[in-house]
Amino acid sequence: MSCSRAERERIAEIDDEILELQRSLRSLRSERATIWERLDTFPVLTLPNEITSEIFLNFIPVYPGCPPIFGKDSPDQLMRVCRQWRDIALNTPQLWRAIEIDIDDERCVRAAKTWLVRSGFCPLSIKMNCFVEVLMIEALEVILSHRSRWQCVAIHGSDIPWDFHFLTDIASYPLLRQLDISGISDNPDSPTFTFSDAPLLRTATLGDFDYPSGFLPWHQLTYLTLVSKTPTECTDVSKETINLIHCRLIIAEHGEVGINLPRLESLTLEYLLYFPATCAITTFVVPSLRRLRVADAFIRPDPVGKLSSLIAKSGCKLQELCIVGDLSITENAYREAFPSISNLSFDQ
Repeated sequence: MSCSRAERERIAEIDDEILELQRSLRSLRSERATIWERLDTFPVLTLPNEITSEIFLNFIPVYPGCPPIFGKDSPDQLMRVCRQWRDIALNTPQLWRAIEIDIDDERCVRAAKTWLVRSGFCPLSIKMNCFVEVLMIEALEVILSHRSRWQCVAIHGSDIPWDFHFLTDIASYPLLRQLDISGISDNPDSPTFTFSDAPLLRTATLGDFDYPSGFLPWHQLTYLTLVSKTPTECTDVSKETINLIHCRLIIAEHGEVGINLPRLESLTLEYLLYFPATCAITTFVVPSLRRLRVADAFIRPDPVGKLSSLIAKSGCKLQELCIVGDLSITENAYREAFPSISNLSFDQ
């Protein structure tokens, strides 16, 4: 009897152990299901960091396009998902190499400093918009401290402090390829510095300010835009930009523009909306010209005669012609006069 009782007690112990193991098994299965559910919800967390980094780079505009510093499209948002994403973002310097600085308060300047540090040794694309002089000075000091990494830079604003002390120390821009300094300035001073030591510079946009003849390495440029310039200023610059392929002139006064650019393939002639200027395009010599975009106002009162003179004098084979603005003659008159131009369009 005692043996039988002992065996029954052992069976009861075994049953208790089985129940305990079953409870443990249910708990483990539940934990496993929870983990799988979490992994299924965030499969990206299982990707190698290198792939996640590439995904992050597709979140922002293609370089040299710049994402905003703040807001839902800023790469800062990626760091708020989890610690892993934050670490990956901070270890992806290409994520921070393109910066658009719309300066309206000091917070933006501080953020730009942070991005520049995060960008490591990457070449930089910087777009800065500022019309508050104090903030512009502070922002210029920040970005100029990284000028050796400038690749594509646009500075838009008014009253740029050309004579400010830190600008006079500028020497070399070894990576600079695109430069845009535009805006309307009431500052009567000329720059006390130049971008002449920029061996890779090919594209430039210059706004309404006076600059010395050696301001840029003009002979290197292949793309040039001049904004709010007089015909005389355009003529003077063109004498130094002998290798231009594409040129856009936004002219602010009446007069003749004497241009002789043997390699020029594309030319755009515009005027400021508040100053409908005219210029004598018959003085242009552009034998390689293939594409011309010109305001009708520039070629009045005889648009056909002036265009024909330009083509004949230059000996160019124009393939594209776009007439901009209100027309002084009909579209059909243009088409009948230039049947050999395969792409003739109007932008009114």
